[in-house]
Amino acid sequence: MITEKMILLDIVEKYPETEKIFHEYDYILGKCLLCNNLFDSIENIVKEYKLNSNEMLEKLNRSLN
Repeated sequence: MITEKMILLDIVEKYPETEKIFHEYDYILGKCLLCNNLFDSIENIVKEYKLNSNEMLEKLNRSLN
């Protein structure tokens, strides 16, 4: 299970299928999250970009099934 305290690098390393979810946010934000925020936690990313953490975590965890 992915939590908001987890770092993007750790997430995509452990769950490579989440990469496609992060790329969906690239289009929304106009920048590559994995390029610019690879060493940040979900918690920091949602604060920085004013995203909905519950929505992001739900999408990421759903991709694990």
